[in-house]
Amino acid sequence: MKWGGSTFDAHFALQSLGGDRLHAKYQPGASEAMMASVRLTRPENNQDFADVHTLAVAELGEGLASLEEIQRVDGLTNAAIWVVRRHGAVTGFLSTLALTKLGRDALIEDSFDAAHIEQSWVARMGQPLAGFYCWCYAGADQVTRGLLVLALRTLIDKHFPDLPFFGRDSTEAGARIMRHLGFAPFDGTPHLFWRCCSVMDEAA
Repeated sequence: MKWGGSTFDAHFALQSLGGDRLHAKYQPGASEAMMASVRLTRPENNQDFADVHTLAVAELGEGLASLEEIQRVDGLTNAAIWVVRRHGAVTGFLSTLALTKLGRDALIEDSFDAAHIEQSWVARMGQPLAGFYCWCYAGADQVTRGLLVLALRTLIDKHFPDLPFFGRDSTEAGARIMRHLGFAPFDGTPHLFWRCCSVMDEAA
């Protein structure tokens, strides 16, 4: 891959970041404050989770994680699903999974099944982590989609610039958003994109 006019080895760069480590901003209470700054909040009840699943299916089609799976995975950290509310309704959501090194390696090895998340892939709140996976995001209107992009940019560039973020180009719209946020294809893994400010911006 070419980055900043020179050869950029994504695998070497990722290796240089090391494995699981504690992060001051991945602690109980910190996520709520970060997301509140960009007008995202936690789901309040089962209906909110059902609305999240409905939005995901509308955006990406069938074959996604089930509603039960979404609630199970969110329960591992209580920080995986964040919603946008407009006029009293859930109009969008952002889901990011904190990854252990096992989870990060599964992504790189293309063995990560986003519809069936293994517990060992997810770093619990306050525990060491090795990156984030942008599991899914969807917005019902332009204002909501703008808030979701802002939330992702804030997480990546401001709060966790020293950790890698990953995503898959499941839709062309999603791929455009990732490119807009500075993501680049991860060499050797089909459909996988990544972004890590601390190594990419230094190499640019």
